[in-house]
Amino acid sequence: MFIVRPVRTSDLPAIERLALASGIGVTSLPHNREKLYERIQQSQTAFEHEATGDAGREYYMFVMEREGEVVGTASICASAGFDEPFYSYRSEIFVHASRALKVNNRIHVLNICHDLTGMAQLCGFYVDGGLDALASELMSRARLLFIASKRGRFGRRIIAEMQGVHDDAGQSPFWNAIGRRFFNMDFLQVEQAFVGHSKTFIAELMPSYPIYVPLLPDDAKQAISQIHPNFERVCQLLSQEGFEADNYLDIFDGGAVLTAEIDRLKTLEQSAGYPVEILASLPPQATLQLVSNQRLSSFAATAARVAVVDGVAFINPDAAKALGVASGDPVRVVGLQG
Repeated sequence: MFIVRPVRTSDLPAIERLALASGIGVTSLPHNREKLYERIQQSQTAFEHEATGDAGREYYMFVMEREGEVVGTASICASAGFDEPFYSYRSEIFVHASRALKVNNRIHVLNICHDLTGMAQLCGFYVDGGLDALASELMSRARLLFIASKRGRFGRRIIAEMQGVHDDAGQSPFWNAIGRRFFNMDFLQVEQAFVGHSKTFIAELMPSYPIYVPLLPDDAKQAISQIHPNFERVCQLLSQEGFEADNYLDIFDGGAVLTAEIDRLKTLEQSAGYPVEILASLPPQATLQLVSNQRLSSFAATAARVAVVDGVAFINPDAAKALGVASGDPVRVVGLQG
């Protein structure tokens, strides 16, 4: 049985392994032990303290375990860019016209912006290769069950950056066409700088004027809003949830930035809270669903057979143990996407 729970300090070696396996470009899961430890501590602080009002610097990291082994991780940033602006490119169309020449051209441009600053962010997602689709869905949507249970901790909108296109050697055509010309650093170097230093270097070094897409090399143009094959499953899960590719791009690799209204997400709209009852033999209408408790520091979610009868959610003893609930405790239940 897969169980999603808040990260612990003892999970650091497992998180390091997952960060290394996640490959190039996942800056929200850095290959940096000190930074990972810092995020684990930040997460523990967020889970241990009651909400103080508006979303702030809270960072919630979750892990998924199977038989005691950590096999996945995913996080929520309550407010992207809380300390500093959250930079992205906004994709726009400029119109260049000449009445005298009877010319009217629509030109695709990219403008650096921080429009997405302050929105909640899903980040740091990775599950071990070879795990089935159910494991990925649980790892991704458990975060949304947590948001649904603790809605006051988060704002109105939410984003998720998708990893853009790059090759096995870490070369990003989008970065090579734009960022490299101003940073004189390759993609791997800037990824480490992004993790270890203030993000103000983006504003200091990147051009503040529009980037005219027609002037870019063909491979860079083709990379705009594209998603790395390793992120296709993640993107599909989020798209089914209600996320959409908006007019924003990752500032480094040009990957799509997905956005959504939190309250319009399927997990928020379709999940419901019930008191739980525990039965060794479930009613025949029981089906496999995602279910979580509604706690904070001891939050847990799993996939289990659930029967909702007369406003009560019936689960078996194994699911109750995984969630740490007893009869009468509140749980939140939502059907699988498939």
